[in-house]
Amino acid sequence: MSFTDSDFRRMKEQLKRYNVPAGDSLKASGKYFNAEIASEVHSINYQKLLDIDSDNELPSISDLGFIVLKKVISKETVSELRDTYFNLFSNGEYKKEDDNWIHIKNHVDPHGCNNHPAKNFVETDAFNKLAKSERIFNIANKILRANSSVLSPRMIVRSFSILSKRCTYAHRDKEYFKTINPFNVATCWIPLGPADEKHGQLIYLADSHKKENQIDDLVTDERIISKDLAKLADNLHTTWLRPIIEEGDIIFHCLKNIHASFDSSSYTPRLSIDLRFAAREDDLDVSWSNSWRGDDGL
Repeated sequence: MSFTDSDFRRMKEQLKRYNVPAGDSLKASGKYFNAEIASEVHSINYQKLLDIDSDNELPSISDLGFIVLKKVISKETVSELRDTYFNLFSNGEYKKEDDNWIHIKNHVDPHGCNNHPAKNFVETDAFNKLAKSERIFNIANKILRANSSVLSPRMIVRSFSILSKRCTYAHRDKEYFKTINPFNVATCWIPLGPADEKHGQLIYLADSHKKENQIDDLVTDERIISKDLAKLADNLHTTWLRPIIEEGDIIFHCLKNIHASFDSSSYTPRLSIDLRFAAREDDLDVSWSNSWRGDDGL
């Protein structure tokens, strides 16, 4: 694709209108699109969340769609988990330079399949110490208004960079996690390291969880909704929101909210964890009862 001078000027004006610095490439599935920076209503400090006593004052993912929890994980924990994951690769796929991991080549096996180390990472003590930590459960209890939330046994890890074949297409988690009470379940997305627009961060389609009837007919047999984010936002008369995510932050989002990721433009890989928390045991998807594998069909 080539751009004329007028095209580039028009694109810079669009980026300016959406509060994105000119020169940043907002790109997903190989196509350019626009996104607004998510407002402060979509984020809350971890300690402030815990100090809230009244359910009426708690942020609601059924209303907002997603919430960024600030300063949840220490930098030391993030560094430890990145080292644990990338040290599982032994054939020169990754290299550490100046405390930064660089993606050199893809593993011979697809992500999380066969002998790919991703499926082993979810079994490590370091992974489970974070995923099953009291801190994460405390947040889940608050978000779900639950006394004792339940963690789904199927926990996922993903890593990709500019060398990876694709990003995360626009989809809803409710197509993958089946429950009769979708608002009683939340996805907890935990980035471990860089997760901004250059490193494939998650982005959310504003109020898409409130347009369920319009969206149901758009879901393909592959359980995705679209690879063209600009067209999808236009058709649903809404816009994409880009949360500001700093190291140590995590995101909770509802199963009905459409989300996707930027294409990565960096050799520094984005590493992230996906967890599912339910308010009650009965809200869990029984097909998610086993440990994750990249080829388990879910």
